[in-house]
Formats: sequence, structure tokens, C-alpha cells
Amino acid sequence: IMMLSVLKNTKTPVKFWFLKNYLSPTFKDLPNNMIHQVPIKSLPQEWLWCETWCDDASKKRAKTIDLCNNPMTKEPKLEAAVRIVPEWQDYDQEIKQLQIRFQKEKETGALYKEKTKEPSREGPQKREEL
Repeated sequence: IMMLSVLKNTKTPVKFWFLKNYLSPTFKDLPNNMIHQVPIKSLPQEWLWCETWCDDASKKRAKTIDLCNNPMTKEPKLEAAVRIVPEWQDYDQEIKQLQIRFQKEKETGALYKEKTKEPSREGPQKREEL
């Protein structure tokens, strides 16, 4: 999600690096240890808003929202998401409906009917996108 937000909100080329085990404790200390050898810049707050350390007023300007665990409340992430992100329930319902539709089509064999059909002599047929 953060990468999509960065790509959507910038006009300059962006590079991303993916590191194996990036959440390991040694990686978390890496920026602190390398700060004198490599210039490390912090993102402005709007690029990574988190309820734990950001105020509600700044959430309106947030380009990404980190649904981090709050050690004080121990609230599950999905419950926090529903509370913090207003459109979360709409997205969640849309995905649940898609899952139900997929399961029904799978049970009735509708997903496999098109694959087993004989090719039409009339040419390619239009297919409905998901």
C-alpha cells in the first residue's frame, strides 16, 4: 500500500529495495549505525501516519496510514483498521462479496465451464472482467 501511495503521489522516478528479513532486530538498527556513512532522510509525517505517534488533525493530510500495533491498547489490527480508516468497511464488504461469488461459482462449476467449452466458429467471445 505504501509503495502504491508513493507511486501515485510522486512525479519523479522512485526506486524500492526489498531486503530479506527486513523486520529483524539487526535491520532496525541499521539506519542508526549507518547514519554517518550514508545520508538517510526521514519521510515527512504525511507519508507514514500512525495513530500511536501522530495526532488526528494530521490524519487528513496522510498519504499512507500505518496500521501498526499499539502496545498500550493491544487492539487487533483489523478492529483498528475499521476504526481508523473510514472506507475500510466498504472495502471489506466488497472483498467478502467477491469471495462469496467466487465460492458459489466454484461450487457450481461456473469457473470451469468456459475452459471446457468448444471454441466458437464465430471468433473470440467477449468475457466479463472481474
